[in-house]
Amino acid sequence: MLDKSFCSTCPSRDYGVFDCAGLDSLSEISEEKVRLNFKKKEIIFQAHEIVTGFYCIEKGLVRTYKANEGGRAQTFQLASRGKWVGFRDAISGEDYNHSAICVEDTILCYIPKETILRLIKVDFAFQLEVMKYLADEWKVVENSVHSLGTKQIHSRLADLLITFSDAANKDSELTIDVTRDVMATCIGTTKETLIRSLSDFKDRKWIGINKNKIELLNRKVLSDLAEIVS
Repeated sequence: MLDKSFCSTCPSRDYGVFDCAGLDSLSEISEEKVRLNFKKKEIIFQAHEIVTGFYCIEKGLVRTYKANEGGRAQTFQLASRGKWVGFRDAISGEDYNHSAICVEDTILCYIPKETILRLIKVDFAFQLEVMKYLADEWKVVENSVHSLGTKQIHSRLADLLITFSDAANKDSELTIDVTRDVMATCIGTTKETLIRSLSDFKDRKWIGINKNKIELLNRKVLSDLAEIVS
């Protein structure tokens, strides 16, 4: 656990829903939240655990995923600062529908679900932003399903690299602190196919690779390949 911080002065506030919350609401959240420090690869919560609240990312990167009985996992989201993890389940269910793990050292703020449910009722502007946030989450899921069903592997990989770059707030060189196996689950392919695609990107001089460091040498080409509209 870390020392108390205030939501009203948090740099990550500009990247999430709390940007529109009133000062009274932010003060209440600051009093009731718990600020936590997670290490890389540390589990935040697992599927089917009882939900008592959700997490807001102050710093770092979190992967949400779901695994079957054989251990094969499907990655749903790579969430960075300002994003909420476990929020939907906190307001709609009794347990988490998926698991969450830290991709890198991460600072999270745990917020009890009773707190957020109470604030949604009294802060109308905040209520609207929460609805927009959930709508955006649904849109991301729809786009992900569409991507897996229609895009070729190269397009999905380009999309993933841009996602990592945006999460790290870097335009070129970034360190991807996940295994090739995990990267494969993000785009619905095998580790072997992922490695071949990365090698192809390198041969075309779109990226540079040095172990887990990947440099985006031609971000425009990758964005066009990923069909990202700026």
